[in-house]
Amino acid sequence: MYRVLLIDDSEFDRRMMTRAMKRADGTLRFVELNNGRRIVEALNSVRPDLILLDIRMPGFGGFHVLDIIKQDEEFQDCNVVMISGSSADEDKLAARNKGAVGYYTKPHSQAGYIEIAEDIRDKFLPTAA
Repeated sequence: MYRVLLIDDSEFDRRMMTRAMKRADGTLRFVELNNGRRIVEALNSVRPDLILLDIRMPGFGGFHVLDIIKQDEEFQDCNVVMISGSSADEDKLAARNKGAVGYYTKPHSQAGYIEIAEDIRDKFLPTAA
């Protein structure tokens, strides 16, 4: 069973992504945060195999959270996948340069979330820590 930490300020997006991921793999265990302020506490309590992370959030934005994760020796190898409303090339490049293993633009449909979830399952869960 994989432990997934989902950090997104949008309750709608968290709900859609969680449902889609559970449909793709029913064994996943989710912990959700609505911001990145408690990231260190969450890392230590959840010990995630995979982190799904939004970029634009109030307070600690996703890039700041990604920096914290990648600077932590214990969690720096954890797969972090960015899921953002931004399709800007500079955000995709920044995510990759900061250590994210994947980047997806938030879809506009349930089918889009399912497609992303299946891709994440196929690409990133088999190699999770």
